[in-house]
Amino acid sequence: MEPKTPAAVAATRVRRRSLAVLVASAFIVALPISGMSPASAAQTSGVSASVATVSVSAATYKSGLTLGDRVLRQGKRGSDVKQMQKLLSQKRTGTFNERNHRKVKRIKRAAGLRANGVVGPRAVRAIKAHARAAARGSSRSMPRTGTPSRNQDYARVYIAQKYGWGSSQMSCLVDLWNRESGWRHDVSNPNGRYHGIPQTSSAVWGSYGYSTSQYMNNPEVQIKVGSRYIKGRYGTPCGAWSFWRGHHWY
Repeated sequence: MEPKTPAAVAATRVRRRSLAVLVASAFIVALPISGMSPASAAQTSGVSASVATVSVSAATYKSGLTLGDRVLRQGKRGSDVKQMQKLLSQKRTGTFNERNHRKVKRIKRAAGLRANGVVGPRAVRAIKAHARAAARGSSRSMPRTGTPSRNQDYARVYIAQKYGWGSSQMSCLVDLWNRESGWRHDVSNPNGRYHGIPQTSSAVWGSYGYSTSQYMNNPEVQIKVGSRYIKGRYGTPCGAWSFWRGHHWY
């Protein structure tokens, strides 16, 4: 091989430098983040992801909707969700949250519907009925107790306010406690172990913090104890009544 002249050597160096510059430029244009430090790249990606999330979230809020226009599930956002939250007496955020989900399940269960937290047409009706019952209860003082009919009036308002139980659940409660005591607060069963309107024992009312004197002499306390017992053991009065019909006790 003949030795290269100085001019040939210089030309080779120029070509190599030009090629290196072209490769570096292409790399920088194609992969801008890869040229950053790991922290900078992560920060840039995080900002992009946050912007995308905000854009998607803003796009999912549906305005101008009335409750019942669509099926609502946890995570849905919109003006119809706010209307639902108002009926539930909960904070109106516009986002169907876990707290809303739990209350919807309770109301649907009380109405005899599948308690899955999904708000369709039947659930909307149940929620509106619950709101009306709560409004009636809060707009007047609690009924007086003492006679069987007065005890029932008190129970009707109390269970609507406390548990969201409507007329169908009250009907089951009437049947249940008619069999147990005839809604009289001053009766006991023959063995002397069970007492009052719901026919519960001292183990039950004592566990709820009531003394025997408080329970035996106060129909309101008996209704509170009995409904709390039903809620914890059977979920609803209709659940307790169904069990009673098969066993003649609850």
